[in-house]
Amino acid sequence: MGNDPTMVNHDPRAALLQHNSGSWQGCFIRLRADGSENDRFNTTLSVEDVNGVIQTKLTYLNSGQQRSMNFLELPYTMQVSPAGGWTLGPSSITPFNWVGEMCVVRGEERRRIVVRHGASGLDQVVYVIEAKGATPPEPPRIPVQCRMEKQGDWSVWRPEPDVELLLDTRQRSTGDTTVCGLRWIGIEGDRRQIVRRYDANGMLQPLSESWL
Repeated sequence: MGNDPTMVNHDPRAALLQHNSGSWQGCFIRLRADGSENDRFNTTLSVEDVNGVIQTKLTYLNSGQQRSMNFLELPYTMQVSPAGGWTLGPSSITPFNWVGEMCVVRGEERRRIVVRHGASGLDQVVYVIEAKGATPPEPPRIPVQCRMEKQGDWSVWRPEPDVELLLDTRQRSTGDTTVCGLRWIGIEGDRRQIVRRYDANGMLQPLSESWL
């Protein structure tokens, strides 16, 4: 599992801003452990570079609650691909609780997931559909029920026909490697994907083109 050769001379900060800056309208869909939709709510998110400071502000439209984050440099645990996809999470993990967030971008649209891992498997998966500008996203009209299948040690959930979530639903033990990933397949078959990986010692691994 070698490093992605396109990462040579890659500027993560520039790639993040190039593909993710702007105003995004979103729909957050919370999924149960069986892949069924629990609830959904709408959001707006702004991402901008103000005098060298990356400023983000997420607004929950159902409550008006806001969450902001400002940073000069990217968090050291953030991984960014040349295509603007990114992932966040701890630098190292144990078999117990950890949270991973992944995002892939295609033009004016994004797909994201926030996955909470517990000691006994998944605690929660939040699937996010976002569109840039004034056009709202088009989430599934009926409640989501993910198609689910096993692929080796991992589970693959499909909340939409063209989106795959690569999840570790096991009750993990010390020495288990683990992954959490997001793949979005375009109309012509091009794939935007990102995977966060931890080795048998629980240490974060570099980004790779590999899926499984």
